[in-house]
Amino acid sequence: MKTIYECSHSKAMKRLTVVGILIIIAAIVYEIWCVQQGMDLWIGITVTLILLATLLSVFIIHPQYIIADDEGIGIHTLVRTRRIPYSDIERIERADERFMRWDNTVRLFGVGGMLGNIGWFRSSELGTYQAYVTDRTKAFIIYRKSGQPVAISVSAPEEFMPYFLKGGK
Repeated sequence: MKTIYECSHSKAMKRLTVVGILIIIAAIVYEIWCVQQGMDLWIGITVTLILLATLLSVFIIHPQYIIADDEGIGIHTLVRTRRIPYSDIERIERADERFMRWDNTVRLFGVGGMLGNIGWFRSSELGTYQAYVTDRTKAFIIYRKSGQPVAISVSAPEEFMPYFLKGGK
C-alpha cells in the first residue's frame, strides 16, 4: 500500500520564504534600475540570471511530499524521488525539540530558510546528515545501515511513525 504525506511548512518557514522571494525580486528590480543608470549591461544580465537561478533551484530541490510504500520511503521533489529502501533503514526516530536550531546546527551546503532546510547539515548529536525538512517540529531522522542519516518532515507525524513500525503494510 502506498501512502503519501505532504511536507507542510511551518509559519516561520513561510515567512522566511516570502521575505527571501521579496529580497530577490527587489535585487532584480535594482539591477534593472542600475542598467538604466549606465551600469554595464552584461553585469546586470549576469547578476539577474544568478538571482533567478538561485530562486529556481530552491523550488526544484524542496521536498513536496514523502511517499511510504511497501519497498521503502521516497522523498519527492520536482526533479526526482529519492528512495530509501526499508532494507537500508536501521531505525527512524522523531527529532527532538532542539533539532536544527541555530545554536546546535551548521549548514554545510544547501538552503536554510526558503522553502525549508534542504541540503547537508552538521550537528553535535547527529554528525553530518542530509535534510529535507520543511517544519523542524514535525521532523524524523532516518538512520541508515549504510550512509549518513536523512532528516525529513511530514505534515502528519502521528500517522507516519505507525506506518513505518508496521513495516509499510
